[in-house]
Amino acid sequence: MNFENNSQNVEVYDNIDITRIIAEKIQQRKKSAPFYVCDLGEIFKKYLLWTSSLPRIKPFYAVKANCSPNVLKTLADLGVNFDCASTNEIHKVLSFGVHSSRIIYAHTVKAPESIQYANEVDVKLMTFDNAEELQKMKKLCPNVRATLRIKSDAKKALVKYGSKFGCDVETEAATLIHLARALDVDLVGVSFHVGSECEDLEAFDKAIKLAHTVFQLAKLQGYSFSILDIGGGFPGNNNELFKKIARQINDALDYYFPNESVQVIAEPGCFFVNSSSILACNVLSKKFGVNSKWIYYINDGLFGSFNRDYFFNVPITVYPLKKYPKSEVYSSTIFGVTCASDDKLCSDVSLPVLEIGDWLLFDNKGAYCLSSCTSFNGFCAPDVCYIIDL
Repeated sequence: MNFENNSQNVEVYDNIDITRIIAEKIQQRKKSAPFYVCDLGEIFKKYLLWTSSLPRIKPFYAVKANCSPNVLKTLADLGVNFDCASTNEIHKVLSFGVHSSRIIYAHTVKAPESIQYANEVDVKLMTFDNAEELQKMKKLCPNVRATLRIKSDAKKALVKYGSKFGCDVETEAATLIHLARALDVDLVGVSFHVGSECEDLEAFDKAIKLAHTVFQLAKLQGYSFSILDIGGGFPGNNNELFKKIARQINDALDYYFPNESVQVIAEPGCFFVNSSSILACNVLSKKFGVNSKWIYYINDGLFGSFNRDYFFNVPITVYPLKKYPKSEVYSSTIFGVTCASDDKLCSDVSLPVLEIGDWLLFDNKGAYCLSSCTSFNGFCAPDVCYIIDL
C-alpha cells in the first residue's frame, strides 16, 4: 500500500511488539503528551476476518468511526466501500480517488446543500426514514437511489437508535413506499441498524426478517428491491462474538434472501478500527485519597479520547507500561486532565502504586475516540503514530 498521498507517515516493522514500540516512541518524543499507536495491519486482519465470515456482504466502512487519512487509505486500497454522514466525509473519501458508486450517504437527516453536493459529485445512494426527507431528496437529487431505513433495535447493545432513526414497519413502511411511488423515486432497498456493539445474537435475524417483510410490501407496489443494508453494530474487539453473529446473519440471509441477486451491504465502523489503536497517557500527578485509594491524574480525559467511553458507557481497559511484577495492587481512581470535576475515567481500577511520569496504556481506542475529541480547556487531541508490519 502507498501512503504518500493525503496521509501521515507510516513506519514499517519486521515484527510488531506494541509495548516495545510505545516505549521507543516515548524516548523519541521526549515529551509527556498523550499519543496513539495505530497498527494498520490490524485493520487488514479484520478485513480478512470479515471476508471469510460474511463473504456475501460488501462492507461500507462508517467513516465517522475513524476518518484519519491512513485508515481511509488502507480500507480504500482493500476495496472496502464507505458509509458517509456529511459533505465533509464524502469529500474526504472522494479525495482518495474512490468512485462515487462506492459511497452510501447513509445519514437520514441531511441538509439541503449536502444533498445538492452529493448530487453534484454523483453520490446517488441515500437513506431516508420519513416523508419529508424523501421529498427533499427527490427535489434536490432527482436521480436518487433511495433505501428505506426501518426500526429494529437489539435487546442488548451499547447504543440503540430506534428512538431517533428508522420507520416502523407495521405502521409507516407501506405509506412511505406508496409516497416513493407517487414521487417516482427509484426506491432500491431497505436498511437498518440494530445498535452499536450488539451482543444480541438474534437481533440481526429479527431485523432481516422485518426487512423481508418490507421487500414484500414494496413488491405489492411495483418495486423490485435490489439492496439490503444490514447496518453496523459488529463488535470491534471480540472476534469470537463476531463469528457467532456472522453465522446468525448468514443463516438468516439463506432463509429470507436466498436469491443472491439481492446485494447485501453493511456499515461496520468499530469492527474495522477499534482494536487497531492503543492510547498512551502520562501520569501527571497523584495523591493518596480517602478509603485508602490512590488517585491519579493523567493527561487525557472525558473531553478528549475518553468522550466515547463516557457517552456510550464503554468499559475502559488500562494497564501500566512499566512492569510491576511483585507489587501489590490497590483500588485506584483515575481522573482526566481538565478542570471539570466529573472528568473521571475509572473509580475502582486495580493498579500498583504508580509514580509521576509513569505511562498508562488503554486498549481498543481506535473507534470514535480521536473523532470525538474536543479542545476543552485548551487541551489538543493526541498525535497518532501509524505502524504496519511487513
